[in-house]
Amino acid sequence: MKRCMILCLLVFLFVDLSQSKVYAQVKIRAAYGTPSLSQVVFPLGVHAGMFERNGLSVEPLYIAGRSINLLLSGDVQFGFTGGPQTVLARLSGADLITIAGLNRLGQMIVAHPSIKSPADLVGKKVGIGVFGTTADYGMRLGLRKLNLRANKEVTFIQVGDVPARIAAVTSGAVHAVVLSSFDKHFLEQHGLRLLAETEDIDFMGSGIMTTESYARANRDVVLRLLRGVVETIRFIKAEPKRTTELLGRIYRENDPAVLARRYQILLGVYPDYPIVAVSAIQSIIDVLKEDGKIKESPPAQTFLDMSYLRAVEKERQGK
Repeated sequence: MKRCMILCLLVFLFVDLSQSKVYAQVKIRAAYGTPSLSQVVFPLGVHAGMFERNGLSVEPLYIAGRSINLLLSGDVQFGFTGGPQTVLARLSGADLITIAGLNRLGQMIVAHPSIKSPADLVGKKVGIGVFGTTADYGMRLGLRKLNLRANKEVTFIQVGDVPARIAAVTSGAVHAVVLSSFDKHFLEQHGLRLLAETEDIDFMGSGIMTTESYARANRDVVLRLLRGVVETIRFIKAEPKRTTELLGRIYRENDPAVLARRYQILLGVYPDYPIVAVSAIQSIIDVLKEDGKIKESPPAQTFLDMSYLRAVEKERQGK
């Protein structure tokens, strides 16, 4: 009888401690602006349990083009968003800081099959997401490589998110669109033609943002999120089968060949520690100056705070 009571007490304590661990999870919301592989780390990390193991209950929200507004309103605590709009927002006084990201714009111009050469685009419409976003700059820089002048030899049309752009170019509503370079599977899938890429340009295409005030007040949460990001990246590289299964769930895709291509592309997206280089911010500032959108800017390094990610890197390398 006594032994039974002791066992019951141990079970009760185990259940109680387990529940305490669940209740100790910090609830946060993290927005991402594109379903592209360049920003899939939030939903993938949630599905893989990488944030949960770091004490975070993360709600990933796909909200095309509105991550910054939600960050500034406090509706989300972190956002994966494009570099140019973040730089412009901070220059306008927004309390935003980049804590991680990718150092390549990672955009490509793809065209309707009827477009055989860049010259065929003259006088035609090209589709982007929203003016001032990464897609906008991807199209501008890609057209420069093709020796075409934006809004002079081609007309920009705001089409919307990636699915909307695919629908627009395949239907002929526009003759070319800009997509993430990590989404090359769309070329074969929809018979599109690749015209230009921006992979050789230092430019922060996507970054993880928060507000400086939130980061100062919640340093531990920022570190937990970045630990989850780093562990998600490790999970991608160490668990190909499981990652591919989760990609199928996220993208609602059942074709093994398509999923295998997605996974192979994903392997090349994230470095082990996605530390943003100052030069990737400086390139954004330079383009904004060229376009006449700004005259002066603070030093590029003031848009970044890599101290949190470097602290996580130091933790991991010390293990």
